[in-house]
Amino acid sequence: MTTWRVLHFIGLVAWLGGGMAVMVSGVVMRSLDRAFWGAIADVQAMLYRTLIGPGSVVTVMSGLFLTFGLYGRLSGEVAAWLGVMQGFGLIAALVTLLGAMPAAARLSRLEPLGTTGAAFDAARRRLAAMGAVAGVFGAIALVAGALYRGG
Repeated sequence: MTTWRVLHFIGLVAWLGGGMAVMVSGVVMRSLDRAFWGAIADVQAMLYRTLIGPGSVVTVMSGLFLTFGLYGRLSGEVAAWLGVMQGFGLIAALVTLLGAMPAAARLSRLEPLGTTGAAFDAARRRLAAMGAVAGVFGAIALVAGALYRGG
């Protein structure tokens, strides 16, 4: 059980920490010359491939194993926190994997200047929206898990 909990926390740190790095790089991007935006988009896509995507998968998978270990030990009073954590965590992972990761990959293939500039801006807006939704849902799941004081 402890191994799954450690994996759960490591995955969560990679997922939400990578998301914060992408958010900060997106804010910094706006203050740079547009010619540099492509390099920032490449870094964001790399963060999604190496930290955020794998972190979300590890977090959800380890969460499932932790849940299986809890069956039979849960009382009615902790079921609410568990449901909120699982529900919002799963939605956040789906938004990350099916919305934000494809947007980041698309963004890294486009150039911010020239004929693909409009598509770059659209992909950037989509990535920001998907990342924000996933981040809020992930934070809600984190808070729900933090409110639980059991073993």
